[in-house]
Amino acid sequence: MSMLDEGHLRAAHKAVVDTARGLADGTVPFVEGVRQLAALRFEASRLDHDPDFTLFVAIASESDHLPPHELRSQCASAWLEQRDREARELEVLHRQQVRAACARLVGRFSS
Repeated sequence: MSMLDEGHLRAAHKAVVDTARGLADGTVPFVEGVRQLAALRFEASRLDHDPDFTLFVAIASESDHLPPHELRSQCASAWLEQRDREARELEVLHRQQVRAACARLVGRFSS
């Protein structure tokens, strides 16, 4: 592995740890954090189907119709209220599993 690859991998691991910690402690919004971790799996893991990221991929897929932060200003307020309610329901449904999965990621990718 080249130094560039090693540096990129270390940066990806740090991003996973930072995002997982923020998601677990609530400083990163739930859907945003789940989406970030689902995307980071390609940079942080060499496995095609990494089981430590499966939950995040599933929730990201389940929430793919929810608008990202940068598009919210273009959405109708009534529609946003419904989507926000859905996001809260997703968080309540998956919160405990996500916290446990975040702890696994932090343990695995902390140096």
